[in-house]
Amino acid sequence: MHKYTASFLGRDCPGVVAAVSRILEENGCNIEEVTQTILSGEFAAIFVVAAPDGTDAESLRQNLSASLAEAKVDLSVLVRPAIKGQWGQNLHCEPFVVTADGPDKPGLIAAMSRVFARHDVNIESLKAILGEGGANRALFVFEVMVPDSVDLGRLRRELSCEGQSRDLRVSVQHRDIFEAVHRVNSF
Repeated sequence: MHKYTASFLGRDCPGVVAAVSRILEENGCNIEEVTQTILSGEFAAIFVVAAPDGTDAESLRQNLSASLAEAKVDLSVLVRPAIKGQWGQNLHCEPFVVTADGPDKPGLIAAMSRVFARHDVNIESLKAILGEGGANRALFVFEVMVPDSVDLGRLRRELSCEGQSRDLRVSVQHRDIFEAVHRVNSF
């Protein structure tokens, strides 16, 4: 089996995950990992699949595209060989959640992500929520992996300074603490 990353993007509708997973199965693929989300009515998903021997990325993409068209599912497909190993595999990292909220302006994500890049901090997940706390307000939630070699105090100060220069309130918490504080217990 060969591993591929198959990315799907297009119009969301009920049954889209069922259609994609069925089409992958029909093409002999086993789904090993998946992440998906909906943004403004657009479905976006990344599947890591094991495909039968002899299957190349382009033929798999063509087969998936043809099957989606036949099923009348409006999705674009990109298939590429799966990457072996992950960033930080040989590093010891700690997970943190960084939130930034304030007035919505162009360039906020770019500014905050530049600070992470300068410190070799990897952004694993990013969510931007507009209108949180009122009109023209934004909330950004970055889930990041911080290598032990990073000076956490310096990273916090730079994030805070960048946030202040853009009227953002910035919070940096270890993921375990963030989850404990934001845990909702069932009753």
